[in-house]
Amino acid sequence: MIGLVILVLGITGPFGTYGLGPWSDRLAYWLRTLAAGYVLYRPALWLAERLARRHGIGLPAAWAIAIGAVTLPMTLWLWYFGPEIDPSRRLPRGGEFLETYLQILVIAVLAIGGLGLVRARLTEAPAPARQGDDAGIGEMLAARLPRHLGRDVQALRMEDHYVRVYTPQGEALLLMRMSDAVRDVRCIDGAQVHRSWWIARAAIDRIEGGGRQLRLRLVNGLEVPVARRRLAELKAQRWL
Repeated sequence: MIGLVILVLGITGPFGTYGLGPWSDRLAYWLRTLAAGYVLYRPALWLAERLARRHGIGLPAAWAIAIGAVTLPMTLWLWYFGPEIDPSRRLPRGGEFLETYLQILVIAVLAIGGLGLVRARLTEAPAPARQGDDAGIGEMLAARLPRHLGRDVQALRMEDHYVRVYTPQGEALLLMRMSDAVRDVRCIDGAQVHRSWWIARAAIDRIEGGGRQLRLRLVNGLEVPVARRRLAELKAQRWL
């Protein structure tokens, strides 16, 4: 990805770099510039994130401080290794330094801010399905479940070729396979704790017993057995 960005910058020559000469010179400039930026800004942003979490500082504020601080050495680096490499160049005066600093600061804020938004979008958890409408259950279960029972499924219980569905408004016995019913509630935070039982995590009131006699007491008063082979999985998911 970064290689593609360098290639595009080298060919297009933005920010006045098109006049540096052939595209190979522009490519070399952007290559060393972005490499230096990564070496300077990446550790600073990493440290800012850690300090923000430790001291309760907002991440945007921590990033702003880090960017402002690191732009100081980045300004000096570009002063000597910018479009023309000249380590013997004199130190920049106040106005010269400030002008270069502000230019780099604007570019850094735009670039890092954009990358931060992209990262936030990529790592953003999907919103949980609402259990109060048909979006929380599949079409087969929604078509069979009486409307007056709502769609907030608390538990499923297999009874021969039927499935008993429990909601806060009551229960209904539906002619369907347990596997189909469990598939239709996959958008609800729940688990099949027993061959004959599926329950929603939000429906658990308390845990009773232990070992082979472990049972889950639901908010509607139901006692649901937990199969031994499900214990490890439920513990890993922090149900128990």
